[in-house]
Formats: sequence, structure tokens, C-alpha cells
Amino acid sequence: MHDARENPSMLPRAILILLGAALFLDIPASRAYNEHSAWTAQLGKLLFHGIHEIYGLPLSFTLFEVISYALAGLITIRWGVQRSRFWLILALSACLVPLACALGTLTGVLRGNTLALAFSQLHFVPMIPVWMIIGYYLGMQPALLQKAARILFWVCIWRSVYALYVFLIVYDGRMGAREYLIDHASSSFLALALAYAGFQAFTQRGNHGKLLAYAGAFGLMLWPYILNDRRTSFVGLMAALVLVPFILPRGMRLRLRSTFRWALLAAVFLISYKVVYSKAPANLGATSSGSSVIGVENLDYRQIENYNLMIGVIERPLLGLGFGTRFPQAVPLPDISFSFELFDAIPHNTLLYLWTFAGPFGIAGLMTASCFMMLVITRVGQLARTKRELLLAFLGLVGVTQWGMYVSFDMGLLESRSSMLVGVFAGGLFPVYGRILLEQSYAKYQESLRPGPAAVQSEQPFGLSPSLQWQRPQTGAARTHI
Repeated sequence: MHDARENPSMLPRAILILLGAALFLDIPASRAYNEHSAWTAQLGKLLFHGIHEIYGLPLSFTLFEVISYALAGLITIRWGVQRSRFWLILALSACLVPLACALGTLTGVLRGNTLALAFSQLHFVPMIPVWMIIGYYLGMQPALLQKAARILFWVCIWRSVYALYVFLIVYDGRMGAREYLIDHASSSFLALALAYAGFQAFTQRGNHGKLLAYAGAFGLMLWPYILNDRRTSFVGLMAALVLVPFILPRGMRLRLRSTFRWALLAAVFLISYKVVYSKAPANLGATSSGSSVIGVENLDYRQIENYNLMIGVIERPLLGLGFGTRFPQAVPLPDISFSFELFDAIPHNTLLYLWTFAGPFGIAGLMTASCFMMLVITRVGQLARTKRELLLAFLGLVGVTQWGMYVSFDMGLLESRSSMLVGVFAGGLFPVYGRILLEQSYAKYQESLRPGPAAVQSEQPFGLSPSLQWQRPQTGAARTHI
């Protein structure tokens, strides 16, 4: 009989195919590869453009959204009635931001705001709970999460090869005044793939062939990642490296202190250099003080935008402006409606966006959901007993820090593929954590039935090198499913 974890059935196969297609294709509106017309963007219209626009059906959704909703609906119908504590915690944390946005929409409509504009502002926010549910389903069989990570890795290898072709052949090896090489969101994909390749290379030091293969893949992806020049992603990756020791098992953390110090020092230097000398015009969260408004000509677009958002917070500090309206223009923004019609309704900084339109409830919902995810990631990493569990915790950490920076300094809440990745690699860890706790409880029960002290021995799980071993009780506990 085949193992379902290695031979996914129809539903998980459909999820993995959608994940791969969403990462492989480009969203035309993101202007992937600048002036170069990529065939991946042309095909991407079928998945990411409105169904009404492409297929003529009266639906204001994309095919990606419809399929995502359908998959999450099937999962909820099949498993949504379970009483698992971690399912309920995930459902609560996943719905916090959409609930805050629903409250902001209600208060806005009661004030006379436009419901159609509110729909445009919040179009992709439901993708957060949708993909958290899908991620939870994949995490019920951790092998599926590992397959998702492999898909991400191989798609990013392809994206890197194509990006380097565009850079070397189409751009003649010069970026010129171009702001990015691929598009904004691709840096988040590449950061996760770099984390996967780096982890695999580090844990395959005894196998020189695999070590060289993963190291080569890391170098291949690093080049377009740097050329894509997204400072939010650089800062997110540095944040993940700083937080890595907190998610490692204690024994591994002690053994890797020296290695981590040198790696962190090198990473901080390189990423800081890129952030300082980046050509990207985005100003990372900088807001204007009242005195600086005097010299408006010295402010960049993001500073003016952030200042105007804070004026909106001051105007409506308790419930926010409510969705369905545009934020105030205390300092007029340059009119870019020719390329982005809702430039004065959907700002770049979606952290301030939530605060301005949904009030303190929006910020509280986002921060609470993020804390739940980070808590689960940390516990999975600290209690990890296998290479797979530690890999998934590491990918979850990188995914959440990338998403957090993208939400804080760009349109992270409104980018469906970013919600997809954080849903898969953070939401998927909730059942993994539940599985670990169940197995620990079972192991303690088994140990309590044995006479004498518990036998403790060193283990080398999933091919980890001896320097990465850690301690855990030797038990005969069978794996159980959440």
C-alpha cells in the first residue's frame, strides 16, 4: 500500500499545482522584467487578471482567488468541525485582520463611504485566512509541506535562470535606471528559496555532492536576488538571521554559537551595505515630522504618503477613517493615477494603511496574528527532533519576517502570493506543533510505565551531521496525526 504522505491524493495535489503555478507565472500588473515582455506574464493573465476581464463572466475575482476559495472551502467542510485546539487557534489568528477590516468597512459605510471602493481596497485581504486554512491542511501531513518547499525551490531556480537571461541578454548586463530586475514580490520567493538551499547545504556537509549542488543553487539564486534590489526583503532576511538562535533546539544552539556569530556578522555587513546603497526609491517606514513638511520638495513620495496616513490617524483615532474612502492629502501627492488609479486610497505602507482605515483594531489584529505565528514557529524549532521539522520552522521564520517587512513597508497585505506563502509555511506549522506535543505526551506516558530511569541517547535524525545532534528521550512512540 502506498503512503499517502509520499503519494498525495487529489486535494493536496491540486493545492501543490496551484502553488507551483502561482509562483511560476507572473502578475502582469506588477510589470515583471520592466520593458521586457515575458511569456510568464502573458500566461499569468489567465490566473491573476479578473475573470470578468479575461473570460467575460460576471465575477470580480481572479481565477487564483476562486480556486483558493474552493480549496479552502473543501478543507473547511471536511475538517472544519474538528475540535482541535490548534485548529481553533489558527482560525482565530487567521481571521483577526479580515474581521478588523470588516469592522472598518461597516463603520465606513455608516459614515457614507463607498462600498465599491472598500471592496477594491480589501480585495486580497481574505487570502490570509484562506491560505492559512490551506497551509494547516498541508501541515497535517508534514511531507506535503516539504513538497511545497521543494516546489518553491525549483521554481525559484527557474526564475533565477530566466532573470539572469533577461539581465545578461536583454539588458546587456546593465540595470541602468531600472528599479528592479523581476518584480517586488519575487524577492520574497527568492529569500525563502535561499533559506531552503542554505539549510540543505549546511545539513549535507557529509555528502559533498549534495553540498556542492545546494551551494551552487544558492549562488545562482543570490545573484538575481541582489539585482532585484528590494530593501524590504533584505531587512526581512537580516531579521530572520538575527532570530534564528531563538528557534533552534538548545543543544544545536550551543554547538553553533561560533558559526552563527561569523555568519551573522557577514550577513549584517552585506545586507546593510545593500540597504544603504540601494537604488530603490522606497523609504523604509520613514515618516515626516511637522517641521520637515516645510521643505516639501525634499520629501520623497513614500514620506508624503506616510505623513498623510498619519494625518488620517489623527483625524479618526478610535475607529479609523473606515474603508471606502480616500486618505487625506494634507501634503498633495504627485498624481500617478495614469498608472495606479487608487493611489490615494491604497497606499504602499499597508501597516499604516490598516491603522488609518481600521484604527487600533487593525493594528491589534495584525500584531496578534503575527505573534501567534512567531510563537508556533519558535516552539516547533525548539522542540524539533528531525531535519524536516527544523527545516519547516526555519522556512516559517523567513516567510513571516519577509511578509512582515513587506506588510510594513509595501503592499504586503494586498499581494496574494505573499499571503499564500505565509499561509503555507506559517499556518502549516500549527498542526506540526500539535503533533509534536502529542508525541511528547505519549512518550512521557510510555516512560512512566517503565521501571528505572528513562534511557536518553544521542540521535542523528534525517542525516544530520554529528555536530548537529541533540538529545531526546528514546521511546517507541508512534507518529500520530492531528
